[in-house]
Amino acid sequence: MRPFKSTLPLDRALTILREATCPVERTASVSLDAAAGRVLAEDIVAPHDVPPFDRAAMDGYAVRTADLEHASAAMPVRLTQIGAAAAGTAEAPAVTRGLCVTIATGAPLPPGADAVVMVEDTCASPGSCDIEFRAPARPRQHVAARGADLRAGDTVLRTGDLLTPARVGVLAAIGAPAATVFVRPRVFLASSGNEVVPPGTPLQAAQIHDVNRFTLPAIVTAHGGEPVTHPAVRDTPVALRAALDAAAGCDLVVISGGSSVGDHDLLGEVVGERGQVLFHGIAVKPGKPTLLARLGHRQLLLGMPGNPTSCLSNAYILLIPLLRATARLPAWRPETRRLRLSASVTSAPGRHQFYPVRIEGEAAVPVFKGSGEITSLGRADGYFEIPAEVEAVPEGTEVTVVRF
Repeated sequence: MRPFKSTLPLDRALTILREATCPVERTASVSLDAAAGRVLAEDIVAPHDVPPFDRAAMDGYAVRTADLEHASAAMPVRLTQIGAAAAGTAEAPAVTRGLCVTIATGAPLPPGADAVVMVEDTCASPGSCDIEFRAPARPRQHVAARGADLRAGDTVLRTGDLLTPARVGVLAAIGAPAATVFVRPRVFLASSGNEVVPPGTPLQAAQIHDVNRFTLPAIVTAHGGEPVTHPAVRDTPVALRAALDAAAGCDLVVISGGSSVGDHDLLGEVVGERGQVLFHGIAVKPGKPTLLARLGHRQLLLGMPGNPTSCLSNAYILLIPLLRATARLPAWRPETRRLRLSASVTSAPGRHQFYPVRIEGEAAVPVFKGSGEITSLGRADGYFEIPAEVEAVPEGTEVTVVRF
């Protein structure tokens, strides 16, 4: 056994992780229907005005405001309707003195017209082409002017922008069929341990099913990464070295298990042969035996606890910020709620604890059973934090619950 001589405070570990992160530099072109949620890798300049012509913002009539200057309810003005302007066609007749044109929302403003009057503000004469107007119109009334949204040459999006649905819409508005984005980081995922076997495999004596093989890819996919899964790795230096060789083309390496202090926990030793261990051991519960290392110039390795609850808890606290920064995504902003604790809980002294709870109405119900019990998180809706200097949180205390 090689017990931890010291552990880092969580804040210090997060600082080291943040400073070590290498955002992806590779780019790819994706079609607009696959662009939402990606991070833009180029500035986007509008090639033309948007809208590219003056167009109606309402259904109604295209008019000359000069014709309606003296219109009122007492003295309405009648104009003769001579045709129609429809969206998608520029074939409407010109509007000259005493005339008007029926116009649909989005249709180009006909030549000669300088305003649109809503159909609700007019009265058609039965059996006649005359339209009655009972109020003046303002120049450019209900007209979306050419370039009102974007002007040709405007920089409309910038490198690093997250492509939300609205920003994808901007790309469509300027006619871009695709976007150049940063690639999703490839995240190598493997569980280590002689006892770990895949679900579906009958358990032999002393074996357990691999939980982390399925929880971690779900986290990676949800936060902008591309999981690259690897079969479980035996607890031998040769097997761990082979796994690191297999991970050579990935941006991040995440191995669960093998990072503690037992005789078979060899990850720190093998990683130390290949690169620089940045920290090993954090003053948190669960998840104390967590390791961060740099392999080569840009690749980082996160050694996670093998215990399912510890591994998943640390994935929320460490892997998500590391992955999102690598992917150039904005920091994760999970939903939080202020709730009262339904029962008192205790915490190990000197360790920052993440305590899983279930939300029942306005109460936070503790559900933590142990670091190896995945059902602790399976029954949980989120967690609250207990600072390292706090050893007990009484029943009824108001806590901030972070939703998963």
